[in-house]
Amino acid sequence: MAEKAKIIPLDMPVGAIEVMFNPNEYTVSFEGKYTGEKNNKQFQITETPELKVSLFYDTYEKRTDVRKKTRLLTSLLDPKVSGKNTKKPPVCLFVWGGFTYRGLLSKIEQKFTMFMENGTPVRSLLDVTFITEESDKTVEDNRGLNACRKLWVVKSGDRLDLIANEALKEPLAWRRIAELNKIVNPIGFPGKNDIGRTLVIPD
Repeated sequence: MAEKAKIIPLDMPVGAIEVMFNPNEYTVSFEGKYTGEKNNKQFQITETPELKVSLFYDTYEKRTDVRKKTRLLTSLLDPKVSGKNTKKPPVCLFVWGGFTYRGLLSKIEQKFTMFMENGTPVRSLLDVTFITEESDKTVEDNRGLNACRKLWVVKSGDRLDLIANEALKEPLAWRRIAELNKIVNPIGFPGKNDIGRTLVIPD
């Protein structure tokens, strides 16, 4: 039997909500954030701001209202949970096939496509959108600080060997700094036009 995708509300006692049919596809967006300008851009953080998944529900064979099934999911957007007022939306995990997304249920578009003779819907397609709600540790990991190159704003008296010693603990690394930043006259650095310039420090 194929493993079913699950939506697990972490802040509620309802347990895992198993989808009726596994999705045919889902979309995860990745977004990189950077600081600096032009050639001095520095990686800041990677975010996964959004997950979109389409879920199919069909109760035609049982001749029951499909909304009783989809209500398990749509109720996560209700402002009341178990009779207690709360303004904090539940954090959810979408889990399927080794993939996990942690986020807040942001939007559900529910389309009914089949009905019984009395108008009761028995088939529905739900387009579900989650927005990221990552833990502090995950956010810190995504910043990739260990992989980032340092930036140095040049001040008066900032010789390249002093910058190399301060930033890399290696005075002789001034040549790498000069080469990376295309400094044509390292002996005369910093010149008048270099004050305030942002240097990229090599890894």
